[in-house]
Amino acid sequence: MKPLSKIEELLALFDDSDLIKRYHKFEETINGDKELLKRLAQMKALQRQLVNAKAIHKKNAIEQFQNEYDVMRHDIENNPLVETYLDLQNELNDILIEVKEIIETEINKELSKYNFVSEK
Repeated sequence: MKPLSKIEELLALFDDSDLIKRYHKFEETINGDKELLKRLAQMKALQRQLVNAKAIHKKNAIEQFQNEYDVMRHDIENNPLVETYLDLQNELNDILIEVKEIIETEINKELSKYNFVSEK
């Protein structure tokens, strides 16, 4: 089997997985929630203000923006939709890291047959 077809097979497995389908469903729901998107935009604006305040060393502004940002982030992250979405995202990331490590191990095994050594 060609390497490209193996990659396509792996991608198809991911696309067909229930985990990916649930992740996409939550992503669509979050992207359709205008109030949540508005709060995310406000949080990003606060983050920019915080970065600017840090750049010009405005201590009082830094504290104010950091406190506002922390409260808003906590509220958003505790939204049940966002919480589930982030949990799914972490689970997918863990799987992808594991797949990457398996691929690297197999490639290194093959390379070692030819006296090539990975720089990892």
